[in-house]
Amino acid sequence: MPNCSNAEFGICASVSRRLAVVLALLAPLIGCDRTAPTAPAPRPDASGAQADLVGSTVTYLTQQLLASEPLIPDGSLTADDPLPYGNTIHVVSRDNQDGWKIHVSSGTVTFEEDKCQPASTPLPTGALHLVVVPGTGPLTYARLRSTRYHRTYLRDLSRLDYYACDQENNGQQWPFVVLEIDWNGDNSIDDEIVFEPSYQNPTEGGTCGAGSAQAMPAFESWQFWDALRTDATTGGYRACWWSVEDPAFPPGFTIRSLSEYIAAHPDAAIINLDGNHGGVQIMHGFSSASDSYDGWVDAFTIGKDVNDANGRNNSTITYDFQRP
Repeated sequence: MPNCSNAEFGICASVSRRLAVVLALLAPLIGCDRTAPTAPAPRPDASGAQADLVGSTVTYLTQQLLASEPLIPDGSLTADDPLPYGNTIHVVSRDNQDGWKIHVSSGTVTFEEDKCQPASTPLPTGALHLVVVPGTGPLTYARLRSTRYHRTYLRDLSRLDYYACDQENNGQQWPFVVLEIDWNGDNSIDDEIVFEPSYQNPTEGGTCGAGSAQAMPAFESWQFWDALRTDATTGGYRACWWSVEDPAFPPGFTIRSLSEYIAAHPDAAIINLDGNHGGVQIMHGFSSASDSYDGWVDAFTIGKDVNDANGRNNSTITYDFQRP
């Protein structure tokens, strides 16, 4: 147990118990086939070190679980689905619509009337509802995956943002985005990178979080999350992402920007596992199998620059999740 004053003893004991539980959950995963990433170092600040260690360790569990997930294609092919040029809004109200497919381990993914903060629904009145209930594990999650962005280079993204409203989580993880990545053009998944709202501020995300400069997550409130955070002067992406396979891009206080990731992997492109499992994922869960989650997402927007015979164009789609 860390050294504590009498006043702090109860807090420190609680932190230590939570760490023990999380580390016990990590133990059976160390032998997974995919190489385990290096655990992130805790923040050196004494007053916040224990809280940051808990948050980083919880995220490290997610990192290990993502690394342990079998990435075995089911043989289905990605449909030829050209993106429309310009700015458009596409309504999605069911599974297998507009390239979006539901993928659930323990919980539900539905399209419903917003019950999180109905007065502020970004695109009224419906939203995507992600619920994760405790399961047998180790993988418990609810996610929606898009196959429309196969072979999209990260450097060509012009928008990647969404609104989220959370009613229940583990205190660290809010609805987040995962991209499956090919580094070298061989159409195999080399990495998965993760955007988490919790790290987009200096308290949890250190130097990168200060650059991303987004709000602290809050319950029962629709909040906007920009997964690019494009710098108006340099054009660089200041949003903070962590990697499953590259230990140079850890979660936690030393998390790094998407631009730094692209500099390290200049040909990094979003790739689908197969025609049913898209490389763009809106996700909740992927932590301890005993955790519960109840969150909402709306107005999920992806923009990309497209080079074709007519020159360089842009396609930006906002996905409006609505009740059927």
